[in-house]
Order: sequence, then structure tokens, then C-alpha cells
Amino acid sequence: MSIGYRVFVVEEDTIFPIAQKTFTALYSGKVGALPKFAGQTIQIAVVLYTVQQRKPETIIQLDCGRVRILDDGTINEKYEHEGLHLAANRLWPLEANPKSSGNVVDATARFEERQWDQRHPKLSGPALKRILNALFK
Repeated sequence: MSIGYRVFVVEEDTIFPIAQKTFTALYSGKVGALPKFAGQTIQIAVVLYTVQQRKPETIIQLDCGRVRILDDGTINEKYEHEGLHLAANRLWPLEANPKSSGNVVDATARFEERQWDQRHPKLSGPALKRILNALFK
């Protein structure tokens, strides 16, 4: 069994497939890989699937996340590092109970949870349907 992946930019209910080479170039940081989306925060969907006879067979996982693109078409590294910080805090929380001091409660965990949800939005039904159609046409 082989495993493959496809990458899409999602704008509301519209999808734009991205070549794997372009996606790799985007994260290498050396080239302005996405000049079309310069200066924007975009939603990217990555679909991981099994391959049978060079065609997608079963979806293993579908992940979505927001990526900030700079004016030159490269990825905003500061924004990505903040996302890694959020992911690390989800895996290894510093404290089980938030600190409180009198009437003040440390709501850091709640704010980070909200940031995580904003950075990893759910796909709309029509966008998901378009991605599935693109994979299994």
C-alpha cells in the first residue's frame, strides 16, 4: 500500500489545487511560491490518502490550517512559529489548573484554545465535496 497527499487552498467554498512541488517550495522559504495569494492569510487543506493503482483509494486524514503569506509570496515564519507554540502547548500543557489570584483567573489556556480553533477552521460542506470530487473523479 502506498500513501499520497494533495494540497488545496480553500477560499470559502472554492478550492485551488496546489502542486506538491509548490507546497514544498512554500515551506522551504527560499522562493515566493504563492504570489497569487501575496499579503493574505489563506486556508490550506492537506489530504492524506492510500493509493491503489496510482489513484486515491481511502482518505486517511484531512487537515486544515491557516497560513499567512507575505507580500513576496513566501510564508510568514513568525506566524508559523506561533502556530507551533500553540501545538506544543496542546500536547504538553504546563499546568492542569489555571492559576488564580483573588478575583483574577489565568485564562491563557482558553485564549490559546480559541486561537487554535481560529487557525484550524472546519471545512464547509461544499468545499469538502469539491475536494472529494477532485480526488475521486
